[in-house]
Amino acid sequence: MDLIGQLSQQLGVDGTQAQGLAGSLLKLVQGTVQEKVGPDAARQMDQAIPEMQGWQQTAAAQAPTADGGGLMGALGGLMGGGGGGGLMGALGGAAAHAGEVAGVVAILQRFNLDAGKAALVAPLLLNFLKSRLDPALVGKILAVVPMLTGGSGGSGPQGGGGLGGMLGGILGG
Repeated sequence: MDLIGQLSQQLGVDGTQAQGLAGSLLKLVQGTVQEKVGPDAARQMDQAIPEMQGWQQTAAAQAPTADGGGLMGALGGLMGGGGGGGLMGALGGAAAHAGEVAGVVAILQRFNLDAGKAALVAPLLLNFLKSRLDPALVGKILAVVPMLTGGSGGSGPQGGGGLGGMLGGILGG
């Protein structure tokens, strides 16, 4: 599967921007895998996706954290900044998915993409991982990054499952 081509087409971005986006998204997934599954699983991702490191370098060059806040600052703002309860309030306590969704939204914002595009990203990323990784590893990744499942990763406040349902609740749709 051509992840860069798919991201470019679905999100309306050029190839370089798609590479940076892919690198950022895969880094988010790999970090979660490293933390929750273990370093061996993260290394398997590196071996199966050799271009990932180059994409991550493109991401760092394209969307530097000029304000000093970067991804973590964006996550902090989404998680609870302001008086409205932030993302956590919108999700109604779905804390297991909140960090994932906040991370994807923050990445999209770094690349000047609308947060609503996050629902398009999850299935593309999942299909790419399925095309490159051992099915057992994909199963472990889905266990720790359920937002990739799109329709079966839990219910958001609007009743829809996965990332799309959660974004509907977050974005008021």
